Amino acid sequence: MSITATAVPAVVAAVEVGFFAGALAFVAAWAVVIIAAAAMFGILAVHNDSPGWAVFWMILLGAVFAYTFQASLTSMATAAAAYVVVGLLWSFWRYKRFVTKKVAEYKDRTVTEREFIIRKMHPGNMLGTIVSWIIVWPFSVIENLTGDVIEALSTLVTKVFRGIYHRIYESAVSSLTKL
Repeated sequence: MSITATAVPAVVAAVEVGFFAGALAFVAAWAVVIIAAAAMFGILAVHNDSPGWAVFWMILLGAVFAYTFQASLTSMATAAAAYVVVGLLWSFWRYKRFVTKKVAEYKDRTVTEREFIIRKMHPGNMLGTIVSWIIVWPFSVIENLTGDVIEALSTLVTKVFRGIYHRIYESAVSSLTKL
């Protein structure tokens, strides 16, 4: 009787701990899935120049992080301040890169087109985009890094290996022209 009386509470306690650990693991697994999906959709939104959607996914990501890790208000305020500072620094670099790319793109266009892009690129006309760069800087950094890799591969294929592709094409098409 004494063995059973002491064993039952210990078994119940172990089951409760196991249940709560399992429930916590389940919630954490779903949080990871939601975080991964929100990050992926956020990066895609940045890539497709949809700053509103990128901001939505970043807010969702922040809410899931705050809920999952039950951050205190002090730690959230400190993290938010650091986040904004990094976002501001990123937005300076991103804006410089954006303007440089647009200037190169519109260099040989008509005067009217150049005047249009000059007005469009003015910081006063890009406040929404600049603010979104500050808010979604992690997505923007990842998208820019992967975009650079894709652009480098594209340049490699079009400029370096272009002759190889043209020889393959000409070899294959030559049989059609001899008929």
